[in-house]
Amino acid sequence: MRATLGTSLLFITLVSMAARCQTLPATDPPPQTARQALLEMFLGSSPDHLERHLPEVAKKGFRQIGASGSDNLMAEIRMIGAQATAAGSHVQIMETGPVLLVNEEPSQGEKLEVTVERDSLMGNEDQIDLTFRYYKNGKEQALPVVPRLSFDMTSEANVWRLNDINLSVHVPLGDADFVKSFVKDLLEKQRAQNELRASYTVRAIVQAEVAHHAAHPDQSFICSLSELKKASREADPEGPIMIGDEVGSGAASGYVFAMSGCTNARFQIAAEPATSESGKRSFCADESGKIRASKDGKALSCLSKGEELELGNFIPNHP
Repeated sequence: MRATLGTSLLFITLVSMAARCQTLPATDPPPQTARQALLEMFLGSSPDHLERHLPEVAKKGFRQIGASGSDNLMAEIRMIGAQATAAGSHVQIMETGPVLLVNEEPSQGEKLEVTVERDSLMGNEDQIDLTFRYYKNGKEQALPVVPRLSFDMTSEANVWRLNDINLSVHVPLGDADFVKSFVKDLLEKQRAQNELRASYTVRAIVQAEVAHHAAHPDQSFICSLSELKKASREADPEGPIMIGDEVGSGAASGYVFAMSGCTNARFQIAAEPATSESGKRSFCADESGKIRASKDGKALSCLSKGEELELGNFIPNHP
């Protein structure tokens, strides 16, 4: 009897609680924050995810552009957002915290972070400042400049609208670590450019030598770059300049060029970095047309045991 009474009381209590829950008003979702609105603008999936956060005057202007037959700017922005969040991408979105978005490319060891430097909410206005950090193989890389995006948002009828976008760049010249990393990166890029130019200059010299020797088979290969430059221009005054004035003087793009061993059948050309900062590899070639390189930066090493580059033999059928 007691068990039956207890079960009845429990049943009545549960029914009463259920009835009370059904009569409670539905809880409205919390209002969208300016940060959430910003994410929705560029990465949302609804048809009007961008337009609903624009001021009316901006909407009207974009509609006029679309009506003129030109590419629809808003459609292009929507496409960029769709590509960013497409399947296979590694985009993480954070609605709170110091990081807004992370985009990773594991196969390349690259990661881009969009960080929130400021989120200043005052009444129905909010200013959000974003900066960017780039990582390679887990190490932050110095950017030539530090870009900063500022978004001014205003809440109208519970909808955040973007009123102003400001892009600025910051160059922290007083930051020793930034300057050191920036200079290192710039020097590496400059060395790579110098090496590329040197290898192609060696190729141009070989082409000029072979062309001149083909026209004058009774003469030896020319062992003076200034004379080779002169002969090339005399042979084809209207043609492309294969050897410029700098190369003709023996130095160009951080490299020193020198001819040697010139006979009626053979010649050698070598390019060596002028300084340790201007390049790491030396380059050389001979009458075979094969471009070689040496990692120690020495011309003699290149001529004796240099490794052939992928440029390969660019003079077909030349002995």
